[in-house]
Amino acid sequence: MMKLFILSAVMACSAAAWAETVTIGAEDDWAPYCSKVGNDAKGFAVDLVREAYKAAGVEVKFAVVPYARCMSEAKEGKLVGCFNAARNSLLENDYLWHAKPMFNARINIYAPADSSESGLTPKSLEGKDVAVTNNYEYGDDFDRNTKIKRSVSNQDEQGFRKLLAKRVQYMVAYEKVANAIFSKNKAEFTGKFKAVGMTAEPGLYIAFSKKHPDSAKFVEKFNQGMEAIRKNGKYKSLEAAWP
Repeated sequence: MMKLFILSAVMACSAAAWAETVTIGAEDDWAPYCSKVGNDAKGFAVDLVREAYKAAGVEVKFAVVPYARCMSEAKEGKLVGCFNAARNSLLENDYLWHAKPMFNARINIYAPADSSESGLTPKSLEGKDVAVTNNYEYGDDFDRNTKIKRSVSNQDEQGFRKLLAKRVQYMVAYEKVANAIFSKNKAEFTGKFKAVGMTAEPGLYIAFSKKHPDSAKFVEKFNQGMEAIRKNGKYKSLEAAWP
């Protein structure tokens, strides 16, 4: 009888600890921050979101989908939120935002390895053919510049292949994502590209839906959880696990 009582108490405590569950949209192709591995979301940002919500007493599940769809479903209220969004003036009024970015990430401008250029900025790309990935944000100075000729692909890998084939003059990509792509495609990409400038180093966020009825609550839960894992050292341990 005592064993049954203890087991029931443990189950009750477990249920109380996970009294809330939220499903957040996660991009399927953005390693090392977030990508689909098997049927699961894996990456630094995935671990951050999971641990932040865990610290706030919330169990998080991930809907792993392409980024453009992820952001669209969050905007429409089909998902509570989507990550990783580089918050900028074009997105600002369409979503709700947590207090501080999860992390910052450098966005490089890439050219062929034999390029002699350096120090390029978004303004340097005006009138140039530049490979970009569908719906990605690259900083306000790039995103709002209509003089840049964009060649849109569904994946970063496709953009780098355009650059390799000289179909575009430049490719813009987040530095750690590009490094992961180069490592994955060593035979094809090693030594073929160089960073010749940068567009921005934005903060990355969960973009929370303005239309979903639970969004505001889960924004606050995320704020609480992020504050907790920054204070208890968990954030630093996750950073160390994803250098």
